[in-house]
This record gives sequence, structure tokens and C-alpha cells, in this order.
Amino acid sequence: MPQITLEAQRRTVLGKRVRRLRRQGIVPANIYGAGIESIPVQVDIRALRPVLLQAGTTTIVDVQLRDGAAAQETYPVLIEHIQRHPATGELLHLDLFKVDLGKPVRAEVPVTLVGEAPAAKAGGVLFHPVATLEVEALPRDLPHAIEVDISTLEEIEAQITVGDLRLPPGVKVDAEPETVVVKVVPSRLEREVAAEEAEAAAEAGPAAEAEQAPAAEGGSARAASEEAES
Repeated sequence: MPQITLEAQRRTVLGKRVRRLRRQGIVPANIYGAGIESIPVQVDIRALRPVLLQAGTTTIVDVQLRDGAAAQETYPVLIEHIQRHPATGELLHLDLFKVDLGKPVRAEVPVTLVGEAPAAKAGGVLFHPVATLEVEALPRDLPHAIEVDISTLEEIEAQITVGDLRLPPGVKVDAEPETVVVKVVPSRLEREVAAEEAEAAAEAGPAAEAEQAPAAEGGSARAASEEAES
């Protein structure tokens, strides 16, 4: 993935006064991290929206902090937290975590399913219990998402576990290898039919044994009678 950049300016408007920045299409943010003091910054919402789509919270963004016309310094950051208005969804604030590019970091990475599962098309149901996985990698090696190809799921009960995943080089998943990521399970109708068949078989079992028991007893009586006559 190409490097993602975002221009920002140092912010002098603080506290409740940031409301007027938002009215101007400017989002307040803070850059923080080990070895630096928190830096209040502001970004243009028009430049921010495509960056959020590309980077999410797992891809490094190079924030070019400007003071006036010239770029002063670049900070590699992860978008740590996005605050939105609970009713309108308006972007209110960003927390930008500066990372050390030489040290591994941990992040929750979304799991996305790609392709079609033949067993699901045949009537099975996809069970996808894992939506994200915690991974560890160098900051620029963090994947935007972990893609899982489900086209290999050809039968009911087929599954893909963490141990089956093909991860990018340098990426480690913090989960047991046997953890189920996706599985094809029987549909509700199939489960109901299977349950009815099992119940019918269970009821038929004692009846069949009862029918066989008298015949066996009769056979034994005849054998005893023949033995007595002889």
C-alpha cells in the first residue's frame, strides 16, 4: 500500500472554542506518543475523509505538520481514536498516536471474507465468529485488513482457523491456531430435519426390539419342546 499523507496545522484554538473550527470544516486533533508532548493540531475535513477510508485505525499516516507555508516536520501516526457526534455522526476530534517505526506495535485488524463458499451456496450458513484479530508487526507492516478466502469451504462443517491464515511477512496474530475464523454450519431447516430424523430413529428403536423379542421367545420354546419330545 502506498504511503498515506495528511497535512495538518498547529492549533492555537483550544477548549470549547474549537466549535468555531468545526463550523469552518476543520477538525481538531492531538498528536501524542512516547518521547513527545501532546501537540494540538487541526486538519481540513475534506482532506481527512479519504485518509480515514484508506487508513482506518491500522495503517500508518504520515502527518505533515505545517507552520505557515512550509512543512516543518513529519509524524508517522496511527489514528488511535475518532470521536463523532452521537446523533449526527459529525467528526469532532482525532487522537493521533505517534509510533516508533523501528518497534513492533499491536493493533486490532478487521477480518474480511473474500470469494464465495460453495457449501454456503448449496444451503449451508456461514458462521463468522471473529470480526477482528489482534496482530503485532512493525508499524508500516500492519495490514489494513486480514483477507480470508472462503472459496475452499466446499462442505458443511468445513472451517478456516487462525492457523490456516496466510499472513503478510512480519505479521503475528495473538490468537490460538485452532481459533475458528469462519465455518459453514447446517441451516436451521437442515438442523430441524436432522433432529426429527434422530427422534424418529430413537422412537423406532424400542418398537423394533419389542417386535423381535416375542419371536425370539417363541423360537426358544419350540426348541425346548422338540428337545423334550426327542
